[in-house]
Amino acid sequence: MDNAAGGDAGAVTAGSWSARGQWRIYAVALLAEVSLLDAIWIIYLRDRGLSLAQIGAAEAAFHLAPLTLELPTGSLADVLGRKWSLALGALAIVLSTMLLWTTTGFWMALPAMYLWGASYTFRSGAEQAFLFDALAEQGETSRFARLFGRLRSASYLLVAVGAWAGGALAGIDYAWPFAITIAIGLARVWLAAGLREPVRERPAHRRIGRNIVEALQIVRARQGLAPLLAFTALFWTLSTLIGLYVQAVLSESGVRTSDVGLVVAVSLVVTAGGGWIAHRLAGERRFVRWTVVFTAAMVGCGIGLGSGHLVVAIAAVLVAGFAGGLFEPVLAARINEGLPAAQRATILSVESFLISATMIWAFPLAGWAAERWSWGTMYAGAGAVVVVALVIWITVGRRTGRVRTEG
Repeated sequence: MDNAAGGDAGAVTAGSWSARGQWRIYAVALLAEVSLLDAIWIIYLRDRGLSLAQIGAAEAAFHLAPLTLELPTGSLADVLGRKWSLALGALAIVLSTMLLWTTTGFWMALPAMYLWGASYTFRSGAEQAFLFDALAEQGETSRFARLFGRLRSASYLLVAVGAWAGGALAGIDYAWPFAITIAIGLARVWLAAGLREPVRERPAHRRIGRNIVEALQIVRARQGLAPLLAFTALFWTLSTLIGLYVQAVLSESGVRTSDVGLVVAVSLVVTAGGGWIAHRLAGERRFVRWTVVFTAAMVGCGIGLGSGHLVVAIAAVLVAGFAGGLFEPVLAARINEGLPAAQRATILSVESFLISATMIWAFPLAGWAAERWSWGTMYAGAGAVVVVALVIWITVGRRTGRVRTEG
């Protein structure tokens, strides 16, 4: 282990994070979830004269960022330090918001949305890696699922509050949500730059490209890891298909827009509740069994949402939210276990890259399938794909001894 290689002035002795750094990383993580623009940016761009086609292209630019930047930003976090990646992510959202606020047309909206998407890539691997390494420094990695679950629980509540506040403030003046978002972003830059990095194994070099290659080699060499990451991407794609298309499904069933918003808000609260108690499942050490249970639940919820029965559909959305909230910390803890600290953020970015790559083709395909056949058929087909991915992961893992019924 070479803690000196790629050293950071913020690296300190064991014990320092527990005493002095917890509040700062919590603040960085939670403030990142306070987005006042999520619920208004399309309305804002329409007011600026952009057509729906141009707004769709801007959304595509947002999703292009993860495909092009996930691995480089994850490697940057490993090589230069997680705190600098988090600081750059916060700076990206500041620049994005400034561009979006001052946009005069389509060509300014494109880089603004790309930077918005890029901000997520800087924190997607770095945040989890920082938390896990900080706990590893203290010899307390068993607490990761609990800590991560509680943070995710609070995050879902903050997303709901941010969406409500952004809409309310935009009704007064667009300047308010944009100015507050910039202020929060600058606060995140300051907080992240002041983090003390946990002592951890560092890459023996400072080349981002080489670190990406090493991370991909690790994923390939650890049989069972690549199939698990592929399953993860498909599982969260199905979960997102349920969470986003619920608006269309309920609207087609005659539910008022205000009531659709209420269902979505309640589902976020339920998801937060799942994240709050998720650590209890992580301690059971039955990851494979829980994965099968949550997969069955998510597939069933998708089919229930597309069943055409309103009560069943609403119940399915709430159960899916709760299941996702429970499973996310358990899955994150499992993936982090055993990863080398020197490439942890990069490997976690591989997971995020796969999720983004899957969602890009899955969403238009799912929409087409729902229009061509039905919502129920679409969700059944998507669920079948997730089940196949689960079977492949379990089969590969058992052949190599990396998956055990109780492990």
